[in-house]
Amino acid sequence: MHKYIYYSLPVLLLFLSEQSSSKTSEKITEQQIQATLESATRLAGDKANDLGRRPEKILAFINLSKGDHVLDIYAGGGWYTELFSSLVGDDGLVYAHNDELTWRFGGKELSERTKNNRLKNVIGIYQVGVAHIQIPEKSLDVAFMGINYHDLYFTHRTRNGKLETLRNENVDFMAAFKNVKRALKDDGVLVVIDHIAKPGSGYHAANTLHRIDPNIVLFELQQVGFELLEEAFYLRNPNDTLDTSVFDPKIRWRTSRFIYKFGKSTNSKL
Repeated sequence: MHKYIYYSLPVLLLFLSEQSSSKTSEKITEQQIQATLESATRLAGDKANDLGRRPEKILAFINLSKGDHVLDIYAGGGWYTELFSSLVGDDGLVYAHNDELTWRFGGKELSERTKNNRLKNVIGIYQVGVAHIQIPEKSLDVAFMGINYHDLYFTHRTRNGKLETLRNENVDFMAAFKNVKRALKDDGVLVVIDHIAKPGSGYHAANTLHRIDPNIVLFELQQVGFELLEEAFYLRNPNDTLDTSVFDPKIRWRTSRFIYKFGKSTNSKL
């Protein structure tokens, strides 16, 4: 299978050097976020998901600035990619990433969203594992993983009574997030959102329910050298029993989700 990364590294480094000279530090306000969400240029289908995803709260929680460089890990169809693109502006840069698995499910939509250079400040990194993303060291302000940490452990599913293998093995979280940490600035942040699974459910829930136990995320990222800076509760739902597939019509778009913001740990040796 072919691998795709848009822009060779030398061209990318030149582009980044040009960007850095004009980068601003103007914080994006809640009013600017709301204007982006209400913009007539947004795709009609995107707006339909705002109620379930609450992007006005998530984007404010991330605390973006104009000119920021953002990595959208497992961007899927690019729903958040487009919002990041609009908010960071012409001086900013957004990497829309998918590995082979997430490209399989979101690649068509992302290709359509970005065709004809529609999002001019977006660079696509497609069918590349997280550990192999080539982004210059300490160049990212934000790394974002929206509702897909569990996909690191999504290896198989059953369809029409048949087992379908999607990955041969789990993604190596240590290698993946060491690379993310390498690319983040010292004051950069990693924001992770996902569907909550019951405590002790292990990796099994990723395959059956598309959820993950938050304790796994906290433990693993601590092992890589991240520390939890802040948690938000905008997407919690006390009526979610945590043991139902996120695609079940009874709970879809209403699952209970954790929202974590991590920074580089000053005590880490990694």
